Amino acid sequence: MLIKKLALVAVAAAATLPAQAALTAGDIAVVAYNTDTADNFAWVALVDIAANTTINFTDSSWQGSAFRVTEHLDAAGGGPLSWKSASALAAGSVVRFTGNGSVSWSTGTATGTVLNLANGGDQIFGFTGAIAAPNFLTGTQFAHANGIIASPTVSNSTNTTNVPTGLSLNAGTMVNLGNFDNGYYKGATTGTKAELLSKIGNVANWTRTDSGDYATSVWASSFTVTAVPEPESYALMLAGLGVMGFIARRRKQA
Repeated sequence: MLIKKLALVAVAAAATLPAQAALTAGDIAVVAYNTDTADNFAWVALVDIAANTTINFTDSSWQGSAFRVTEHLDAAGGGPLSWKSASALAAGSVVRFTGNGSVSWSTGTATGTVLNLANGGDQIFGFTGAIAAPNFLTGTQFAHANGIIASPTVSNSTNTTNVPTGLSLNAGTMVNLGNFDNGYYKGATTGTKAELLSKIGNVANWTRTDSGDYATSVWASSFTVTAVPEPESYALMLAGLGVMGFIARRRKQA
């Protein structure tokens, strides 16, 4: 009877995984954008995203400690562009905003307003939570030679931005693509979350131009995100193996 109970404990320990946490910086990343005509872009999920999660996107600049709220974020502008899916989104999935004046995604439901991406300099921020207290997930600046304004100087333009607290150019959660109107990530599409963020954050892994939009057919359609087991997962697996070893020894002694 004891052996059966221990076996059940071992199976439960080995199968138990940590509950999905709230999204944090680097859980998604922008991997393509066009500003000349279509005003479309794409992002990749670098973690599994639970069903009914809402992610907001805006091209509003971050000015010191707040968004420029009159830029597509106030009630008159329709609020931020939001994405939501009734089903879970697997890590590695690429979601495209169709642009061309249409508020729609390649998968999931869209609400809010289109992003009018400016070829004189603009940015895309992805975040969860309220506009007044955003939880930033990703940021990308493009189409401007000096688009990132270093603190403590505050950006005072729609075409430039400060880097919000929580995002980092060094960590790949904020990407500066320089003075190019259109671009897409062309680097490796397989790796851990950290490896892919590092590659996406390296401008050498992007193709960029000022000579018209890129066709979405050349954009990456999917990624493969290799998992790094959490410390608690290792602990549970070791506990399960230990119990199974104990059971094996008891059977030999019987």
